[in-house]
Amino acid sequence: MARRRDHRVEQRRRNDLARARGFRSRAQERKFNRHIANRGDLERLPKAARDQRAKALQVISHLRENPTISLDEAARLAGTTPEAVTWHGGEALQRKGGRWRARAGDRIYRPMIVHSEGRTVAVDVRGSRKASEVSVYHRAVAHFLQTGDETVLRRFRGKSVAGHPYETDPGVLEEMARRGQLDVESIYQLVT
Repeated sequence: MARRRDHRVEQRRRNDLARARGFRSRAQERKFNRHIANRGDLERLPKAARDQRAKALQVISHLRENPTISLDEAARLAGTTPEAVTWHGGEALQRKGGRWRARAGDRIYRPMIVHSEGRTVAVDVRGSRKASEVSVYHRAVAHFLQTGDETVLRRFRGKSVAGHPYETDPGVLEEMARRGQLDVESIYQLVT
């Protein structure tokens, strides 16, 4: 005879999973799409879910940098759960040999900041490759500010992201840093 399902236990389990993903309950989670297409979709998520999504993107980055690490280990390091990572960043993951691996690239939406034309602007970045380029740009700016080595900025001359050209003028970057307008610690725009 088949075992009877305990619906209360199942509902409790689903609510626990939803809370791990940053939602109050499974009912609230069902109101939101996993695929975040733009800034509006991201801003509609509850703050806890946005925080879990940011951690999931960190985990995916860890998995790309170190393919030998397991999803469980990477999630633990980022302070989240594997279930939250697969829910928020599932399109960037694939199963290989029974283990979760990060795909070479993804098309996940990320709000980021970039220095352009003497100011810091928010940009909408779609995809891991462009996000990596923005990250390398920020490391180049930080390297320039620490060492004065302008050569690291050359590779970004004439390039842009989301219609905003990268600021590569050393004088402008130094002036922005002097005024405290460069935040080299955070390249992701905080969506509140």
